[in-house]
Amino acid sequence: MRLGTNYNPAHSSPTEWAEILSKKGYEAVCFPVNYEAPVNLIDAYVRAAKDYDLRIAEVGVWNSPHGKDGKRALQVCEEQFRLADYIKADCCVNISGSPGINWNGCDVLNFSQELYEKNVEMIQGLCDRVKPKYSFYTLEPMQWMLPDSPEQYLQFIKDVDREGFAVHMDVVNWVKDPYTYTHMDEMVQKSFALLGPYIKSCHLKDCKLFGTATVEIHEVPLGEGIINLPFFYEQVRRLHPDMPVLLEHLPDMEAYDKALAVAKSKV
Repeated sequence: MRLGTNYNPAHSSPTEWAEILSKKGYEAVCFPVNYEAPVNLIDAYVRAAKDYDLRIAEVGVWNSPHGKDGKRALQVCEEQFRLADYIKADCCVNISGSPGINWNGCDVLNFSQELYEKNVEMIQGLCDRVKPKYSFYTLEPMQWMLPDSPEQYLQFIKDVDREGFAVHMDVVNWVKDPYTYTHMDEMVQKSFALLGPYIKSCHLKDCKLFGTATVEIHEVPLGEGIINLPFFYEQVRRLHPDMPVLLEHLPDMEAYDKALAVAKSKV
């Protein structure tokens, strides 16, 4: 297992980027530039990551091909997927996306059969056009859009039916109600049991339930919530000893370094 970060510190060169993260103890990263960067710069980051033994776990997309600018968003999905395959990243990751006002927001249409079928066709098209040899297109689970459960993600895998489509695992994003909150270990075990062969990269964070009158589940710094790190690590190691596990959603390098210390204390 390789603990890493999707945060990129301020740096003046690819070598400095890799050196900073390596010295801090990170072993996996997200790629710091997109497909519009010059090829020589892309290649320089790949070399720096290799020189400092940093696994390039993810190339991010983070848009919705179903919004008002869907054509442009789909183009970015495809180009980022091509970039991921070019640099041999473990995966290219996005969410399924919302057709509503916010690309990543909650909307009734997010759960419609029509949007599900559009996503299946879109991912099939991406895989057929890119024809990846090294990387995979993946969806990050979300509480308010599909796939919102391990079972639903497995159905996605079956319906897309392409070798180039796989799984990005974020177990905290499966936590969406009091039941999944109080049965998190059970949910984590089920996630890895159902989706294990397809998992290419993982995110690592924590969550906590607040309030008494309504359900409020918030992300919190690692170690301040309910995630059972030893149990989570056990599932990861059973799957692949070199699996990248990236910290995310923290405000600055100092916060990531604190989270990494917590993560390593439970290894």
